[in-house]
Amino acid sequence: MNTLCDPFLDVRTRDGDECRIRAVDVWRPDIYDLISPRPDFRAALFQYLIGVLQLSFAPAKLSDWKKYWDAPPTEAQLKAAFEPYLHAFELDTDKPAFMQDVDLLSDSEASPIAALLIESPGENTTKKNLDHFVHRGAVNGMCPTCAATALFTLQINAPSGGAGHRVSVRGGGPLTTLLMPRNPAATLWQKLWLNVIPKDWLGYPELADLSSVLPWMGPTRTSDPKGVGDTTPENVHPLQAYWSTPRRIRLDFANVQTGHCDLCGQHSETLLTQYRTRNYGTNYNGHWVHPLTPYSFDPKTLPLSIKGQKGGIGYRHWLGLAIGSDDAKPKAARVVEHMNSKQGKLPVKLWCFGYDMDNMKARCWYDSTLPFHNIESEWQLRHFAKAARLAIDVASESASLLGKYVKAARFNRPGDVASDAAVPLSFWQQSEPHFYALLEQLSQVDFDNEAMLAEPYQRWLRDTRKHALGLFDQWVQTAPIEDTNMRRVIQARADLVKWLHASKAMKPLRDIVNTHLKEAV
Repeated sequence: MNTLCDPFLDVRTRDGDECRIRAVDVWRPDIYDLISPRPDFRAALFQYLIGVLQLSFAPAKLSDWKKYWDAPPTEAQLKAAFEPYLHAFELDTDKPAFMQDVDLLSDSEASPIAALLIESPGENTTKKNLDHFVHRGAVNGMCPTCAATALFTLQINAPSGGAGHRVSVRGGGPLTTLLMPRNPAATLWQKLWLNVIPKDWLGYPELADLSSVLPWMGPTRTSDPKGVGDTTPENVHPLQAYWSTPRRIRLDFANVQTGHCDLCGQHSETLLTQYRTRNYGTNYNGHWVHPLTPYSFDPKTLPLSIKGQKGGIGYRHWLGLAIGSDDAKPKAARVVEHMNSKQGKLPVKLWCFGYDMDNMKARCWYDSTLPFHNIESEWQLRHFAKAARLAIDVASESASLLGKYVKAARFNRPGDVASDAAVPLSFWQQSEPHFYALLEQLSQVDFDNEAMLAEPYQRWLRDTRKHALGLFDQWVQTAPIEDTNMRRVIQARADLVKWLHASKAMKPLRDIVNTHLKEAV
């Protein structure tokens, strides 16, 4: 199977039908979306196609990008663009194979095919019979399509996996942010093309050697004592960020079965049951920056990719993901920066996803959509970001105060008790729709006129206060009645009321409200 020229992608058409297409078919106006048996597979396949287009069909400049946004390329144009790379996307071959080690690894240990799935229990876990929540034996065979997708998903997200089993170029469980059209009728082509960046904006050098981008096309850059050591963007082409292969893996097509795939349910004559692996693959290090991932930047250290977040992705992360924080901690993904720099911006939203990893253990897969606002000038965008940051500061302080005083109400010695993360999280979740409504108002503000901020800020201060006090009452009422001390509860609530008004984080908003509105807060 060739993932570039054979039917490999399951899609939904505009009339609701499902079918399997080739990568060269993504231009079709009737193709609406990718579908997959797993959400992490679907997210990986979007990145696969974006990577293919960035490699083979990237526009030279913004005007070229706009040309293909207005009218997608023809099948003939995509075929011509893909042609030089077809041989690199063969899955089952004795030659270099898609996302696999160039060596056949026939003398290496065999691993069950389920181990390609990031949440699969590790070897040590199964030996000790500790696989209580994710059980062994649930996936014993994969069709070539699912195996290829699982392989790609693992390579681009690879967590730590024991001695010499390297992590992905973005670290384990990176967060990915993709731009998606707001238009519900948008085609798959439009969803992909939004995330392809013009060459002149990326500023990458021209490709001279295919193996510098697709690493399986050349000798493996091993990291054992006899290998090359670390692999930096200076050693290879920066586009390798889309195609990183930290794990030395070879799918075992010599030991296949006939049956139904345990992931998609399709019948296959080539059901893969195992793969071969060896440690000390490519060790990515240095100033790698994947264009689809936000990073924290510090001049004293290497860029640090943002990972999947415990508790999910919400508006507390919105500023860093959609615009970027003032201190570049984090800085928005390059694809998002490019959208923010465009003239005549398109109505889009931000799709954010990734694993929450605990070293090599996947705790959760998070998948969220955040709003994205088209701010026409850089000056307006800067002030819009500042206004949003002040609002998030209010929310952060409110969530913290809620957690503090719920604990003070519940316990006689709150300092001796661990904080309950669910309490502040409940504030973030309940207030989220109100924050996005605030953003919509702020996006219409003329920041030359400070008075226009007064009413949105007043509403936000009132909303956050209402949510904090309402949630305080709910959380306190859940405590066992025999543990309730009403004097303690009343004092804690009074302190919460006081600091929701007097905290430093609230002052910038309160000053604007009190200056421009008769009704103070």
